[in-house]
Amino acid sequence: MAKLIVISWRDVPAQVLVKSGRETAKVQLSHRFQEAVDRAAMRAGKSGSEAYLADWKRSEP
Repeated sequence: MAKLIVISWRDVPAQVLVKSGRETAKVQLSHRFQEAVDRAAMRAGKSGSEAYLADWKRSEP
């Protein structure tokens, strides 16, 4: 059975993965989601790469 994984920065989704056995399919969400992540990171003061990377997470919907 396939497993769905959403990659998000805080609560803003950026990418969806589907895994089935050894196969993986990835779909990048539209550019506006990446722009939303960038705006939210700037507002939160996450200018350093470590601080920015720490807020990325993988979760099942």
